[in-house]
Amino acid sequence: MASDFTGGPGFLAFVVTFALVGAGVLLFLSLSRHLRKVRAQAAREAAEREAQAAASSPDDAADEASSGDGEGRDGGGDEVTGEPGDR
Repeated sequence: MASDFTGGPGFLAFVVTFALVGAGVLLFLSLSRHLRKVRAQAAREAAEREAQAAASSPDDAADEASSGDGEGRDGGGDEVTGEPGDR
């Protein structure tokens, strides 16, 4: 059984594969950095909202924090999503 196979995909295939892997790694690192910034900004904004709520009316902020459901006293939920039970 003689075979006429003379080689594999070659150097060009290696270069293309290496470039795709390199681009994927760079995209992953960029995404991780961006998500870290977004999470930090969201935490800062939440802390500012809590501080403003505590400064404006300390009793209301304590009631909302003790409810545990994250929806405040009315329990209305997120009205943007239009889920059943809203309103």
